[in-house]
Amino acid sequence: MLHLQQHHPVSELSVVVHDDGRVAYAFLLRGEEIVADVWLYNHGPAPAEPEWHDPEGVPYRNPAGYAADEEFAPATSEYEVKVEWWTHGDAEGADVYVRGRHLATLEAGSRPGASALAAADGPLARVMAEEG
Repeated sequence: MLHLQQHHPVSELSVVVHDDGRVAYAFLLRGEEIVADVWLYNHGPAPAEPEWHDPEGVPYRNPAGYAADEEFAPATSEYEVKVEWWTHGDAEGADVYVRGRHLATLEAGSRPGASALAAADGPLARVMAEEG
């Protein structure tokens, strides 16, 4: 289980990374309002069927087909998570890194964000563009 919040040094933005022991998400907030969110990873294998039809299952794990078939060791400490802030013209957001790996991009107003562990665009995450 992990819950951390990092604040932008000068704006109202902050990033919350929350891992409840089943699944991890990142949220971009402006003040108290969530302005972007993204699925980061599941603990263990992806479920065969989507869980989002059951409101009791929140937060949802990303199912097979939408989640990359990759073993990813969950973050166990806030020291493994780094947030880098960015602006491009009027767009603003943050990149989330876990143990140095660029895992997600959150852009204010873009929901869902992009995840390196997404295999297909879905309601929880979009596929992150290749870096380079």
